[in-house]
Amino acid sequence: MSGAEVDLYDRHPINAEQVLAAVAAAGGDPQRPGAADLRPHDQDHYGGVEAVLALAAAAGIADGQTIADICAGIGGPARLIAERWPGVRVVALDLNEGRCRDARWLNRLVGLDGRVSVVRADAQRVPLSASGIDVAISQEAMLHIPDKLAVMRSVLAALKPGGRFAFTDLVAAPALTESERQAIATGGMQMVNIQSTAQYRKMSVAAGFEVVQVDDLSADWVGILTERMEMYRSLRQATLDVHGGDAHDRYMAGYEVFVGLVRAGHLGGARIVLRRPLD
Repeated sequence: MSGAEVDLYDRHPINAEQVLAAVAAAGGDPQRPGAADLRPHDQDHYGGVEAVLALAAAAGIADGQTIADICAGIGGPARLIAERWPGVRVVALDLNEGRCRDARWLNRLVGLDGRVSVVRADAQRVPLSASGIDVAISQEAMLHIPDKLAVMRSVLAALKPGGRFAFTDLVAAPALTESERQAIATGGMQMVNIQSTAQYRKMSVAAGFEVVQVDDLSADWVGILTERMEMYRSLRQATLDVHGGDAHDRYMAGYEVFVGLVRAGHLGGARIVLRRPLD
């Protein structure tokens, strides 16, 4: 991955400082929050808690498992999974140093640092023991990664036989043009090498996976992303307080182009569940 994809999240509107400020604004204690206090603010993925739980159900997460969250950001879904399944261990991987720092900070504040470990790593080369993971998940992260096949092969190697990799991602519709691809790749969002659903199916098999299911989330994402765009607009001052400069305006310029393409039907969303075959 290039520095541009990593740096994108150095000016993201959702960050640990903003989350804790929101906890305080809601009447909570930002010095000693509970995980439930963070939850309305730290689920930095399309669809929030419900989407995380739907992905976990599709992945077959159960107590006693070891879970890898690929490109975990500030760790909201990893913490949610650790709460809902007290017997799991979660490894949260992300390449951005700031996101890893925020995840560790929030994990420690809510007392989950013993069950959610944070590893700074490139998803194209997952540094996990071979066949040591029961389930891997990822949410809206592959869209930033140029070599998606490398991610799949790396995750496959880390999974136990029969283990599942469940992820949600942006997918290209037939109407998406080359100029639109260029706009989302270089216009601030760093959404690169976007695949269609059919291409993802083919790539998954090439990586060695069995395709369990593919769900079309496009209709749901139109409303979710429209609301999310308005939420980001409302965070302008909070983003400037943390990142300064023109961070918010630069982020929103690219985000509005992206959401416009989703609303026009040129981009969509999918939940894809893969399985490593039994040896």
